[in-house]
Parts: sequence; C-alpha cells; structure tokens
Amino acid sequence: PGWAGPLLASSFAVAYAAFLASGCTNDRRWRWLRARPPSSAVVLMHVCKRVQLRAAALAIGASASGVFLALSVPPSPRAASAPLFTFGIIADVQWADAEDGSNYDRTVVRHYRGAFRTLQRAVDWWRALPEPPSFIAQLGDIIDGVNVRLGQSAPALEAALSELRRAPCPSVNLVGNHELYNFDRRALAAAGWLRHGDREYYSFSPAAGWRVVVLDPYQLALIGHAQDDPRRLAAVELLRRKNPGVHPSGSGGAWFEGVRGYDRRFVPYNGGLGEEQLRWLRSELAAASAAGERVIVLCHVILEPRACGGSTMAWDYEEALEAVRSGEAGGCVAAVLCGHDHSGKYHCDDAGVHHCTFSSPLNKGDEGCAFGVVHVFADAIEIRGPRVDDALPIVRGGKPTGRPAARRCAADAFSGECESVRLPLRPAAR
Repeated sequence: PGWAGPLLASSFAVAYAAFLASGCTNDRRWRWLRARPPSSAVVLMHVCKRVQLRAAALAIGASASGVFLALSVPPSPRAASAPLFTFGIIADVQWADAEDGSNYDRTVVRHYRGAFRTLQRAVDWWRALPEPPSFIAQLGDIIDGVNVRLGQSAPALEAALSELRRAPCPSVNLVGNHELYNFDRRALAAAGWLRHGDREYYSFSPAAGWRVVVLDPYQLALIGHAQDDPRRLAAVELLRRKNPGVHPSGSGGAWFEGVRGYDRRFVPYNGGLGEEQLRWLRSELAAASAAGERVIVLCHVILEPRACGGSTMAWDYEEALEAVRSGEAGGCVAAVLCGHDHSGKYHCDDAGVHHCTFSSPLNKGDEGCAFGVVHVFADAIEIRGPRVDDALPIVRGGKPTGRPAARRCAADAFSGECESVRLPLRPAAR
C-alpha cells in the first residue's frame, strides 16, 4: 500500500540510529556499517540476526494522523564482555638457519630453526582467531646474532618479517640486543619495520582510555652506536665504574668477575634507557595519568629484577621503576611486558603492576608454544595461548613465580580452545 514506503523508511532511520547507539558497531565485523550507512532495512535485520540482539523490541502504533515507531535495542551481552582491545605477544624468536646451538655458558640448547617454525605457528594461530588482534607485540631479538657469522643477517630478518606480514594485523617491533649485533643504529634508522630506529621509543593509543609506551633499552649501550656517539661514550664510562671487567669494545674481558647481586646487569648484552628517554617516560606517564588513561609498557630488557634471574635488567632500571611508581604517574601503569630473559618470569609488585617476562621460542623449538594473545579489560588483563606456561611460566627454577594458575578455556568468540591466565588490575590512584 501507499503508506508502506514512508513507514519502512522512517522505521529504518530510527532502527539504524538505535543500532549505532547500541554498541554493536564496536564489533570489527560491523564497522563498515557505521562508515557507510546502508539504504535497506534488510541489511539491518541481517546485522541484528548476526549480532543476536535478542532483547530488541519493535512496537508500531497507528493513529488517524500517522504512524508511531519505537525501537529498543539494549547492548548485547557479548559486547559488554568483550575486551577493550587485544594484541598478540611473542619475544626473542632469535632464529637462524643453523643447527641447534647453546646459550653463552652452554647450559641451555637453542633451537634456531625450531624457533622460526614456532613463529610460523604463532602467525597461523593469530590468523585463526575469530577476532583479529589490534597488533602483534614482537618484543625484540627476532633474529639471532649468529647470523652475522653466517652472513645471513638480511635474509634471516626478511624471512621473519615475511612471517609477521602474514599476521592479520600490523606488528610493533622492539629493538633488542640481537638486532644491534646484526645491524647498527644507522641501518635501523632507515628500517621500514621500525618506527624510528635510532631512538625507538614512542607511544600510541590502541583504544580509548589506554596508552602503550614502547621503550628502547639500548639508548645507552656498547652495541649499535658509532664509536664517537655520546650514548656509547656514556655507556663506556658507566661500565668502567660499575664493571671494570668489561672491555670498552664490548667483547672480551671477565664480565662477571668481582660483580655481585644486581650489579651483574652491567654487561654488554644489557643497556640503559638514558636520561633523555627517562625524562620522556616521566612526561608520558604524567600525561596518561592526567588524561585518565591506563598504560602498558613494552620493553625488551626487564625493568623489575624479580621478573627475571636478577642479571638481565636495564642498567638504569631503578630510575625507570621510580617513574612507573611516581606520584605523577598516579598508578596508571597496568603492566610491563618484556623479553630478553629466555626462561621467562612473572612478578606482581606492591603497586599491583604486572611484570611479565615472556619466554623465548628457542627453549623448546618445535615442541613449544611460546606465544599468545593479551586481552585487555577495564579490570583485568587476560593472557591466552595454546600453553600459557610455555610463554609465561608459573614456576622457574623449581620455585613458583606468583603467576595465577592457568585454566582451560573453551572455544569462544575470541579464540579457539586454549589456556588462560587472568591478571586483575587495581584501580589507578587518580
């Protein structure tokens, strides 16, 4: 009849407006609907069916003067329980096209090719997720320093980056010591797979109310810098005072002779943030706190000694922790995620900050699953993976790390069957 056209048009206009208000457009699958409003009510009915807006109620009343339409669409239970954002996680792939080797003191086998195949399985796993992550946090050391001797630095890097390009989202790549064994800072400054290369620290917002801070723990370092770079000269002077057994070249010497406790960190494979970056970090955290944002820190080298074996921290980790725990930061930091210590470890500090050091795929090679995803909620961080202990161990050296126990997670809207660890967040002290 003649009145059907205007009724359908007005009905769809109200229904579409209610759909936008319902929160359904937060679902990645329907963002196109927000960007390109459709012209057919059939599309809206299809969307409502797919997102299962079971409580939708349509009431149409008629009067002599016209037609009244009302539509009520409450938020779906799934939208309410969805994470604010999700990202993939992997650390210290350190692959090389070489036979298995060992660590520096020859106590641990390194599965170079198996680590690469673990990266391939990780990408396949991320690709199979029902909802793609926002990004992949690749925490540094994507190739091993042995590639220098093999003359394979560039091909090994390209093979690893090619795998990451298969992922369903971009990767955030950190600088580790093995990047600096293979390439100097001049080469990294021109690298398209990094943000800056020479000073690789920055921040970005993956979701409203959240900020990710990426740190570069080799701004002070013996490796990577030109001989006359002030950052290298400062590192030479620091190690001369803290560990005279280290040769200024960064090779040779008795690195651990005469050093005790946490001073064992003053060795060439670690580095420091430096005062310039520390000032920037304090400013970032103060700005995040003032804006009411929570922060996740990504850093290759560990900032918390209790989240590693006690010798793989940044040289100036104490200053970094002071910034994280400062009054200006206001408790905004939720977690610090690192690599570097291949055995991995977990520690929750007195301020409720979760320090997670992720294990290397080198450890188990083809037998391991040292990767996963991180779901971020307003009140918790959830780490999921095929085997969470492979990525973030609950026991190290026969002692519990304090990490909560993993539970089996049935396939749901966010992943297939996997394991899950939930880390509760304290409210920020704003």
